[in-house]
Amino acid sequence: MREPPPAVGPAPEAGARLWRGSLAQRLRLVSGLVLFAFAATHFANHALGLVGLDTMMDVARWRVAVTRSMPGSLVLGLALLAHVAFSLVRLAERRTLRMPPWEAMQTVLGFAIPFLLVPHVLGTRIANLVDGTRTNYAYVIVRIWPDGMGFQTALLLVVWLHGCLGLHAWLRLSPLYRRMAPLLAVPAFGLPAAALAGIVTQGRIMERDLVLARRFEAPDLGARWQVPPFDATVAAWGDTVTGAIYAAVAFALGIVLVRAAASLRARRFGVTYVGGPTVRSLEGPTLLEISRANRVPHVSVCGGRGRCSTCRVLVVSGEDHLSPPGAQEAAALRAIGAPANVRLACQAKPAGDVAVIRILDPRRDSAGEHLANTDVAGIEREVAILFIDIRGFTPLSERKLPFDVVFILNRFFEAAGREIEAAGGWIGGYAGDGLLALFTHPDGIGPACRAAFAAAGRVDAAVTELNRQLAAELPAALRMAMGLHAGPLVLGRLGYGASRGMSVIGPAVNLASRLESLAKAADMQLVASEEAARRAGLALDGLRIETVSVRGVAAPLPVVYAPRAGDLAGRLRRPASA
Repeated sequence: MREPPPAVGPAPEAGARLWRGSLAQRLRLVSGLVLFAFAATHFANHALGLVGLDTMMDVARWRVAVTRSMPGSLVLGLALLAHVAFSLVRLAERRTLRMPPWEAMQTVLGFAIPFLLVPHVLGTRIANLVDGTRTNYAYVIVRIWPDGMGFQTALLLVVWLHGCLGLHAWLRLSPLYRRMAPLLAVPAFGLPAAALAGIVTQGRIMERDLVLARRFEAPDLGARWQVPPFDATVAAWGDTVTGAIYAAVAFALGIVLVRAAASLRARRFGVTYVGGPTVRSLEGPTLLEISRANRVPHVSVCGGRGRCSTCRVLVVSGEDHLSPPGAQEAAALRAIGAPANVRLACQAKPAGDVAVIRILDPRRDSAGEHLANTDVAGIEREVAILFIDIRGFTPLSERKLPFDVVFILNRFFEAAGREIEAAGGWIGGYAGDGLLALFTHPDGIGPACRAAFAAAGRVDAAVTELNRQLAAELPAALRMAMGLHAGPLVLGRLGYGASRGMSVIGPAVNLASRLESLAKAADMQLVASEEAARRAGLALDGLRIETVSVRGVAAPLPVVYAPRAGDLAGRLRRPASA
């Protein structure tokens, strides 16, 4: 079987892809994660109101000891300033305000947060700093119940929804997150509901306590709900801070509008979408921004942040009119092994006529479909890969008529393919006298590896039976070499029209192919990576295991040798967790 071309760069690990981006993007992401962690723990503290006020305040003392310490205050303050600043810069850099609905909602919610947050921060943290007011839960509940609950509820929901949208847009690049999303929906909806219920519970208890204190003249009952007057100077700062935020947002929007006005007189060029429209644009926007500005459907799962590569295009003409790839784009393209004429639309900026093909199907409106639908190229899955090749077939084919060669190969492919499908796999491609089998499983890579080893054993038995049936036709029995490995790959249907077949792209494919070559050199039927064997739950005691150097792999790789794949069937225990 011919060896596939070597992959460019390392395997596209999902974790590494999540952290792709410029320094500004990473700082914005980290600042957002810090703020989300603060909000989540804050809301969890609110939820303890369902237990009792004392529990709320006891836990709050531990939480505040961290968040209001000098390091904690510095981290939170810098995270808040950085997140707002980077968001304003991102808004100012936009060439169009057209964007996907989820991104528009997240943007609007994000800019609504400061206006809702300023009064709350002034009444708590700033009041504590200025005059030492003990801004505990009793203080907060008296100030907001009941008249301020609408405002505080809006703040809580806006913060939480903005954060969850951001986390979802970021983490949906991870296969693990997509599997866990249904479970994560429980805290996503449950935490804000519990937080509001905790505040409401304590607000009603406060009302009851104050009524009983007045009715029975019991000042000790209402003492815990006494609140010192709010400093007028601190209250006056609210208008100043809010005004500054308004001015910053207006300035950023003003830059966008000025650019839009200037574009009316700028020189324009053509951007042609093969199979779609031709539009006119000016120099400056990215290809993705041009698509959005002209309402041309264009997939972008990560929202144009250069992480997912789903917006990539094949440049048909005008490649020299595109800006050169930056470090971020180059890293993303290396991770998927893209050829030189493939670019990320969210990064490439045309300065002249250009024609492109949108690689992912733009007719699918939902970006989520592109992550879940295996008919589309570009989703990442962990896949078990089994290469099978007939050993010594070339001399055999030279001694047979062409019809006989085709007959023998088809019988071999039929026997192997039937067992591969029976084990839950599918054939991802043929090359000469070999084939590539692929295995995935809803429960993860462990069961997929187990299915691949089971298939290898079944193919061994099937080819043994085929040799018996074709004994009169074959000068020598068919012998196989197999290579088995597993890893994260780009999975999708590749090809054109009816000839498209499910296949994978990535370095793990090359590694499995080289393990098959190693099996030939070692006169073994199967060589598998130790990692795949352990994930399958294969009992390794008594097997030949060596650490070998594999071409194209930087570190030596532990591999397992098996003279016959069928002998491993009894060693398959329950699958190890992925």
